[in-house]
Amino acid sequence: MTNPRSRRLGEWLGWAALAGVTLFFLATSWRKWPDPLVDFGRELYVPWRLSHGALLYRDVADIYGPLSQYANAGLFRLFGPGIMVLVTANLAVFAAILISLHVIFRRAWGAAAALAAAAVFVSVFGFSQFLTIGNYNYATPYSHEATHGLLVCLLLVIVLGRWLEEATVRRSALAGLLLGLTIVLKPEVMLGAAAVTAAAVALRLRARQRVGPGAIAAWAAGAALPTAGFAAYFATQVSWGAALGMAGRGWLDIAGGAGFSHLPLQGVFLGTDRPWANLLAQAEATGLALLLIGGLGAVARRADRTPRPGLRWLLGGALAAALLWLACTQIVWLNIGRCLLGLTLVYIACTANRFRRGTGFQPVDSHEHGLEAHATSATSRLLIAVLAAALMARMFLNGRIYHYGFFEAALAGAMVPAILIGELPARLRVGPWGRGLVVASSLLLVGTGVVKIATQSQAMLRAKTYAIEHGSDRFYTFPPQALGTGDIVRVMSDWLRPMPAGQTAVVLPEGEMINYLARMPSSVAPYAFFAAATSGGREARIVADLQRHPPDWIVIVSRDIRDNGIKHYGESTGEGRDILHWVAANYAPAMAVGGNPLDPNQCGGVVLKREAK
Repeated sequence: MTNPRSRRLGEWLGWAALAGVTLFFLATSWRKWPDPLVDFGRELYVPWRLSHGALLYRDVADIYGPLSQYANAGLFRLFGPGIMVLVTANLAVFAAILISLHVIFRRAWGAAAALAAAAVFVSVFGFSQFLTIGNYNYATPYSHEATHGLLVCLLLVIVLGRWLEEATVRRSALAGLLLGLTIVLKPEVMLGAAAVTAAAVALRLRARQRVGPGAIAAWAAGAALPTAGFAAYFATQVSWGAALGMAGRGWLDIAGGAGFSHLPLQGVFLGTDRPWANLLAQAEATGLALLLIGGLGAVARRADRTPRPGLRWLLGGALAAALLWLACTQIVWLNIGRCLLGLTLVYIACTANRFRRGTGFQPVDSHEHGLEAHATSATSRLLIAVLAAALMARMFLNGRIYHYGFFEAALAGAMVPAILIGELPARLRVGPWGRGLVVASSLLLVGTGVVKIATQSQAMLRAKTYAIEHGSDRFYTFPPQALGTGDIVRVMSDWLRPMPAGQTAVVLPEGEMINYLARMPSSVAPYAFFAAATSGGREARIVADLQRHPPDWIVIVSRDIRDNGIKHYGESTGEGRDILHWVAANYAPAMAVGGNPLDPNQCGGVVLKREAK
């Protein structure tokens, strides 16, 4: 048995190493997180407008629930607008996520496994960039509802673990409240919270444990409270019917098909654009991963049962060499996300089967947990696995660690080293030598993969050297010779900023970052003027809205929207043509930079001024 003092020292050293890893990835990505044009401009513009009295959904559009935007608006009211204001808050959220993840994984798989999982979470998912578009990180996320929602879901897992021990009124109310918070965030986290809640209820029913009516009522009240609170707020400015619709916007748009869920691009995200090919690729990746884990376990078990030390070392060395060869030459680590959902589902099936057979509450690793049987580790494993699988639902045929994978695949990715280190040795029933071989081999395999993934991200981040803005809004992007978008945003924002206060600008087809940096609001609510925003007759409504509230300025910038099935902006009605016709009839060019912004093969921008009539 490990000396308690030595174990505590090891944990402190592990935390110090984790802090060092976090500081490294934070420092090497410093102020390089946001994209200058896509998505994150909305995350700045919307709370800036709300902090000045605008009403969400009426004065400024959004597709998710109201919680995150109003929370960020509160920060702007307290500290003033600034990218680093949000970054500071987001780093606090990231720290809370990391601590919560460690708490859950430590309960489930032990201290060493929890530290390894946390290190993978930080190194791969925290502040990386794998695409030319930024935002897929925890400092400047494309959607704050994603990162806030992940924290809420992790807290829900912690609370439900305690609720399974005793379903008190207080714990039930807190579990309901956390579920209710996801309802005013976004669908992915709502699904994750609902799935993990259902799993907890199923475990309680399986154990034939009664939940009192007081606890049920407290849970229902907690779940309804966030929506009711926002509805009451919105009702101070609109009718109650409209207020309820606003409070439920996080899921009503998806349910009613008014959001982006029907676009062809969403099929790519889900993997339904090539369902059978993607299913086969993921099944193959899952099978190979299981084969690799099985081979590792078989060699470790064989070495553990070999009485000759020399043969043990020979088998261990051969395993290490094979794993290094695979990790360095055969595995495409950036595509490792293809196996994560499959592995998680297999794990859920195996864990659920142990509960069905009545062995779910048995201790798995006496080295880590002692010999006493308890339910905490088993239930934590199942709950976190269910949450991990549910969060990957939006990429169920296209699993990936990049893009949305920074939060949707993060838990599934962190589970792999946790299971290998904290559970596999006990499942193999190996002794200390076999356990050491499994742990060392797992760290070698996962560590090599993390280094290769991080190397790709670091190369991308090193290329971002071009500064935009100053002070709290300063950030870095690719230089003009590599990607001209950042320079266009900088020039347009600088040109508009000196204009008289109270003037307005609309950026086509998208560009709320320019509105925010220039501190110039839009005259209409939409933040994008293509795809879902203009299809199905919506473009005519936007033109009518522009006629009623014409902006002082129109800005047209290069925005590649070919992945939405649009060759160039304005090619047809429903894809910006009517808007551009209205602009041509009412506005005259005032300045231009670069090439034609409507040509997808060029990069440029133009500012047009409203003509007096």
